[in-house]
Amino acid sequence: MPLPSVAQVFPPPVYKVDTMSEPRDLFYCFPLMRGEDVRAVQKALTTLGVQPPCGTSDGIFGNATRLSVEAFQRSVHDLIVDGVVGRLTHDALFGKAIAAFPEPKTGIAPAQWSPPDVSSLIRSTASKPPLRRDQALQCRDWLMQHFGSEIEKAVSGTPFDALLICAIAAKETAPIWLNWINQMSADEIVARCVFDASGDAPGTSRNAFPANTAIFRKKYGDQVTAEFIDEANRTRALRKMGPKDWVYKGYGIFQYDLQHILTDPSFFLNKQWRDFPSCLARVMSELKLKNQSASGDLRETIRLYNGKGERAQIYADHVLIMYDWMKKNS
Repeated sequence: MPLPSVAQVFPPPVYKVDTMSEPRDLFYCFPLMRGEDVRAVQKALTTLGVQPPCGTSDGIFGNATRLSVEAFQRSVHDLIVDGVVGRLTHDALFGKAIAAFPEPKTGIAPAQWSPPDVSSLIRSTASKPPLRRDQALQCRDWLMQHFGSEIEKAVSGTPFDALLICAIAAKETAPIWLNWINQMSADEIVARCVFDASGDAPGTSRNAFPANTAIFRKKYGDQVTAEFIDEANRTRALRKMGPKDWVYKGYGIFQYDLQHILTDPSFFLNKQWRDFPSCLARVMSELKLKNQSASGDLRETIRLYNGKGERAQIYADHVLIMYDWMKKNS
């Protein structure tokens, strides 16, 4: 099916006096600017092949979009290189995009280019996620403020966007660390994301290795086990909980499961969960793998990322609900 021409997708700028005399300036800030005007800019940048690319045309002005705008500005004489899409940059960008593809072509309507509504992937029976809407947005803004450039770079060229990564963190760990953001640095928060006492806490069990602390100790010995117990207790202390002789099973802001110590020992033994880029690399690797297994289906990708059964379906609902909030609320 032929794609629509740029002239169809990016109509020449029209400044209507009865609405607004000029389009708003677009720039990288927090909360992140979002809207169809941002999406149109991203599509124009992509059509022109500007490097570095802006990533997915998701309608969110993240750091990747800023860097791509700056690159475009450098390529045009007399434009100020500031990453801001003001009147002059706007006209130059859309003028070049239309000039690059002047002939209209038949094809799908521009509206059909938009990604599917995330809300359509959420079950009607979905329970409430662990965060309220305002908390989910606070999680998003904190992550993008401190790690936005790393996240944007990681998702560039993938089927995912930065807000999906934020939504996964919102489900996995944000209900705890949001209580720390006014007292601790970002690095300290990432380092203390040691959670999940399943297999040892009363009334819990797990099938993956290690099923409990005793089994972990048998394989890795007393010294390594003591180090992992100490890490868990340091986090427990922050949560006003007393110490336990338990090895916890989730590590890092995205809760990379301890079962992976069998194939990725350096992450755990070298305490790489304290390093956000290391955590991000693992979540991206897992998502890409699950996305292949799910044949590109977003909900199934998220479900497989968590596991099997009804608990994984609930997990997918919660991530998608918060992802939808993050995409629709600035």
